Amino acid sequence: MATVRLKIDGREVTVEQGKTVLDAARSLGISIPTLCHIEGLEPVAACFLCCVQVEGARTLSPSCALPAANGMVVTTDSDDIRAARRTALELLLSDHAGECIAPCAARCPAGLDVPGFVYEIAAGQNDQAMKTIFDRLSLPGTLGRVCPRLCEQGCRRCDYDHEGLAIGALHRHATDRNQAADEPALPRAGEASGKRVAIVGAGPAGLTAAFYLLQHGHACTLFDAHPKAGGMLRYGIPEYRLPRAALDAEIDVVDRLGATFRMSTRWGSDFSLTELRRDHDAVFLGIGAQLSSRLRCEGEDLAYSGIEFLRRVAEGESPDLGHSVVVIGGGNTAMDSARTARRLGAEVRVLYRRTRTEMPCLMEEVEGAEEEGVGLEFLVAPVRLARQGNGHALTLVCQRMELGEEDDSGRRRPVPIPDSEFEVRCDTVIAAVGQAVDRSLAEHEGLELTGWGLAVDEKTLATNLPGVFAGGDAVLGADLAVRAVAAGRIAATSIDQHLTGQPVTGPEELAAIALRPVDDEEQAAIFRDIEKAERVPTPTLGMEQRLSSFEEIDQGLGDEQARAEALRCLSCGCAKAGGCGLRRWATVYLADPYRFLGRRRRFARDDTHPEVVYEPGKCIMCDACVRIAAEASEELGLSITGRGFDVSVAVPFDASMSDGLRHAARRCAEACPTGAIALRTGRACDLAGCGGCSAETT
Repeated sequence: MATVRLKIDGREVTVEQGKTVLDAARSLGISIPTLCHIEGLEPVAACFLCCVQVEGARTLSPSCALPAANGMVVTTDSDDIRAARRTALELLLSDHAGECIAPCAARCPAGLDVPGFVYEIAAGQNDQAMKTIFDRLSLPGTLGRVCPRLCEQGCRRCDYDHEGLAIGALHRHATDRNQAADEPALPRAGEASGKRVAIVGAGPAGLTAAFYLLQHGHACTLFDAHPKAGGMLRYGIPEYRLPRAALDAEIDVVDRLGATFRMSTRWGSDFSLTELRRDHDAVFLGIGAQLSSRLRCEGEDLAYSGIEFLRRVAEGESPDLGHSVVVIGGGNTAMDSARTARRLGAEVRVLYRRTRTEMPCLMEEVEGAEEEGVGLEFLVAPVRLARQGNGHALTLVCQRMELGEEDDSGRRRPVPIPDSEFEVRCDTVIAAVGQAVDRSLAEHEGLELTGWGLAVDEKTLATNLPGVFAGGDAVLGADLAVRAVAAGRIAATSIDQHLTGQPVTGPEELAAIALRPVDDEEQAAIFRDIEKAERVPTPTLGMEQRLSSFEEIDQGLGDEQARAEALRCLSCGCAKAGGCGLRRWATVYLADPYRFLGRRRRFARDDTHPEVVYEPGKCIMCDACVRIAAEASEELGLSITGRGFDVSVAVPFDASMSDGLRHAARRCAEACPTGAIALRTGRACDLAGCGGCSAETT
């Protein structure tokens, strides 16, 4: 058989005559990106992503349709080629009427695949749901109870029937059921790598880093100043929100993976960072924000610290608060302190220097406090605190405030009103006005700092010291537990890269485009055929039991309730998001999804076929489905119709997709590079042809 000899990227190769440059490159192991090319089908050169430079040619050529020729000299990668591929991708993205990630998942700091695990709960596949959850969350039962659920705020149900999906309750339900199972679905430790990682802080960030590092096979030792693991989850959140048994069950998972815990061990007195670096291959700092901010007024030493108060109660103490308690602050620590004081029998009043609207805590915590008899007074700030005579009673002098211009936080700054001072008599004052990171040790050991905490690379969480990483409150200051969990996973990826000699780049974040409806008509198209469905209520503890104990208020969803709530999910996002060629190549070539803004196709969805769903706005006109249908001898098949923005793939004679794809629907879904044709299940991993997260990207 006749052959041709050519040179690709400086390497000579001989291939059969009739083979393409793409074939020849692949025989050398050289990767050239493609979207429209389907092995075994005639090439159409529609996407131009596979373009290469042939020596002597004035323009770039599509390698999938370019016959290999004797003496040809080909370059597959250069600045010009990468720019051309990037532009081709950006043009395709500019006309893409779809979205990669569901709005809920996009809002989750940990990037949890919400539609994925919810689908599995609805299908009764709790083990698979846990596998999906554990891919991103190490403490799903805990976060299901205490997370502010930014995901639910982004849920598309909010736009339709005003109540987002109960996402937190669902992954709490899955976790609780898993923990109660005879054989719970749990991750496994990886094969021992021989590498050792020191983790300072056994809170959410440190536990998460260990959770993922142990699965990579790296030995982890967690050092913490407290007697038990959990950090602020244990010592800063009351049991009525987070039962210790639920937290301990999740810490036990980390323990069973092989973690070593060195508790009651303090950085600075029991060990130094220098010693940890000497004895370990990497260090992660997840020290949290354990310092309480002070009242900054005369007599501030007479006030309890909110953090200290909650810690003492968590350790089993019942501080003598007297009859009347004043809590100063408007965050979650203030609400937790107030509601804890109520359970200890006190009358409680919360003073906050801004209004209800500016409170940084969860509004459900405010509402819960009010239901339990906590009084709230706004636009009030402390001026001085003093004892009354020789007794234990206190006098708190306060001042009325009004809101002025916005400050750095974006909230309006409270401004004192002259001559507005008044007195508040009470037995105890609890200051819950903020937390901070203790940065003195870090600075002493040579770590760079910011105004919030430790300075790190945003993508990798690496500090300025080689082999030392940091995340969570240690970097951000007092923040959400879910962000600490997200940081722990990012750090684990970076540390694994460091330990295995790879470039330290952090987790890959795939490019994504969001669906932004252009008008009410397109918004209506998104919700067409969607039924209204009220959120399933979660049973709660009665008021008498609340105030007489620290029993958990939220009783969780039952099996049928969880399934009913899971069925409310609209399965937003792309069914093939993990294996979408357009998305993955856009990531590799740093394509900007919004570079070419302007008119685009409108969202449409055809779900008349029993096996697949067709969204023409995602189609890139690669012609793959048309060619597959023809090869399968479909009677009607598919064809490309229309012109300009109205061009689309459709069944001839305005027939239905069911008529056009009687035999080849599943193969079309497997071949579709963007999920324009996808299984009705919405699960790309059900497809044999879905590359998923292992799709080639180099």
